Amino acid sequence: MKLIVGQNISIEQPSTIDIDFAWRSLESNLNLTVHAFAFTNGKIADLGQVNPNKIKLPDGVLRDSSDRHFEVLFPALAADVDRIAFYGLLPEKSDFSLQAMSHFQIRINHQQGDRIAVIDVDAFSKKHKSALFFELYKHNNSWKLAYKLQPLNTHRVQTLEQLGLQVVKKNIKKVTPAAAQSKPKPQQQNQQQSPLLASEPALTEAEILAGINLKKGQNISLTKHFKYCASITCKLNVVPKIEDLDLNVIALNSNNTLHNVKDFLYRENTLLRGDGVKLHKDHVLINLADIPADVNKIQLLITRRSGGKRISSADFIELDLTGTHTEQKIAKYVSETSDKNYNTMVLLDIYRQAEGWSIRAVGQGFSGGLDKIGERYKFSPPKLRAIAQAPVNENEALNAVAIDNSEDHAKHKKQQTLSYYLMGAAGVVSLFALSRLLLLPLAAILAGLGWFMYQRSSKALSSVHEEQLERLVLNIIKANNYQITAFEIAANHPVNIEQSTKVLDKLCDKGLGSTAFNEEGSVYYDFSRLKSTADKNHW
Repeated sequence: MKLIVGQNISIEQPSTIDIDFAWRSLESNLNLTVHAFAFTNGKIADLGQVNPNKIKLPDGVLRDSSDRHFEVLFPALAADVDRIAFYGLLPEKSDFSLQAMSHFQIRINHQQGDRIAVIDVDAFSKKHKSALFFELYKHNNSWKLAYKLQPLNTHRVQTLEQLGLQVVKKNIKKVTPAAAQSKPKPQQQNQQQSPLLASEPALTEAEILAGINLKKGQNISLTKHFKYCASITCKLNVVPKIEDLDLNVIALNSNNTLHNVKDFLYRENTLLRGDGVKLHKDHVLINLADIPADVNKIQLLITRRSGGKRISSADFIELDLTGTHTEQKIAKYVSETSDKNYNTMVLLDIYRQAEGWSIRAVGQGFSGGLDKIGERYKFSPPKLRAIAQAPVNENEALNAVAIDNSEDHAKHKKQQTLSYYLMGAAGVVSLFALSRLLLLPLAAILAGLGWFMYQRSSKALSSVHEEQLERLVLNIIKANNYQITAFEIAANHPVNIEQSTKVLDKLCDKGLGSTAFNEEGSVYYDFSRLKSTADKNHW
């Protein structure tokens, strides 16, 4: 559900919810921070002396190291807390404003993954230094969400003071655009560091259970922390959705080269030899036990098929890793794309070490696209052209799904034609019946028989047509990886939106699918359960 300003919604059966903030910054040194504050009866919870750089979160609210992902554990909130407000704050005396952000989006999900709401935050002006985004509040013992969006002209310290907090003011330095540009850039040596030499940070049990939020260059041992996840699903999420952005996979040997060009997976070559890696449109299935022995590294990357377009068109790119069978959260890597003039980016490495398999967040872009990747790994990549889907010929589409029913269709059509003749004969006989009353019963019998045959054949033809239409829609669902909208069917096939919706709803009523929401909050139909059992059992 996409919310508008002022809208309130209920949070059904709240336990734990995930909140993700994503934005694209026009300034590399914006330093916007998001904070959560607890209130009781309209008064903010007392935090004592507050350091504006280290603001304590309320009990029951967690934030990861990226400062953009929050978890709200409703059972862990203090009993008297009736409101949690989320603010975005710029530093004291910053010369920047919230206008430096674009494509600001907030996503609120149940921890099980079900979408609660999507918020597209509207534009700000040059005066705005802070903002109240939304609130979670308790009403009649139920939790609700209210989209507020109240821009403020006050910076972080002033906003904290207006909320009623006691702020410690010291060592506040002014941040200017000139200072941001003159600030020395970090050394690039860490980016080039071999993953075999990179150290792994200490992880707590809670971080492992909740899934690790990877930072660029970070390495995590799969074998050590997730030894029961022999099969992994890597799911790509791009906001906003970009149609010509492809997910690709490269399998590299110990010499950092390909065994042959078939070890590069793309939309026309989706299966690695040995069946250890299978590429889908927006996710990759990896079975570590089936990866060939000579493959030392599996590299996941994204590519724009249109060479002139850049990845910076996306606000952010997220890669989620989960256990295929257990659905255990393993890790998540979010790569921001602002100021990235790339059309290809390596997101993640899954590589062998002496003790087993590990993963590394890479986040390295290439402006030369796949040609640059080919130079690096000594192979000639295929040309990924943006190919538009040819619309299906209407007659061919219907004939293809109707071929099994052609005999029944012809049979019922003949019966319908015969019914016309009978009713016509009844009309002729009725004319003669005007002079001979004995013909009236015969006219009535012919008319009744003709009407009966017409009704029966019409119902049969309607049933045949519905079956043909259902088969057509099922073929379209399969061709679209089991996820489709009624508009997509109606746009390219001889079916209107009303018919498409009727068939899709009928299939869902049979238990074959369900409705869901995509990243933009639009409704689509998910028929993943129709996938072949052989494919599921293998993975």
